[in-house]
Amino acid sequence: MGTKGNELADTLAKKATTNETITESYTTIPKSVVLSEVTKESEKKWQRDWAQTTKGSTTKEYFPDIEGRLKMKLNLTGNLTSIVTGHGNMKAYLNRFKLTDEPTCPCGKGDQTTDHTIYDCGRVTEERDKLGAAVKKTNEWPTSKLNLIKRHYNEFTKFIN
Repeated sequence: MGTKGNELADTLAKKATTNETITESYTTIPKSVVLSEVTKESEKKWQRDWAQTTKGSTTKEYFPDIEGRLKMKLNLTGNLTSIVTGHGNMKAYLNRFKLTDEPTCPCGKGDQTTDHTIYDCGRVTEERDKLGAAVKKTNEWPTSKLNLIKRHYNEFTKFIN
């Protein structure tokens, strides 16, 4: 007597060559295996789409790959979402939609963008110095947005809050 899986495969192959209707069921494949395979394929497609789109350029600086983002444990808040998308209560963003008269930051050093706020704004110098000191323990400052979110998440969220 042969292996059960091989016997089933042989039977199905014979039925397929004779155009018989195949009524055998594949219930022996665990649901977890099917779910895992579907998830992997979905993530691959998502990554292809993410890599090809011209949208979300600010977010891509924080999350260049889908698999890495999905592995992160993030506490999604309004402040974090505003920073990583570049959308929110930043004068440069609001000015694009004519919701403010000018994009200039109240510090007077440039347009109020997320990059300006993280790396240059004079209004958050003390908070940025704390973030920079924490980052300098393992990286150079200034560091990439990917490093901020991946390696210095706690310090970064304190900064943005």
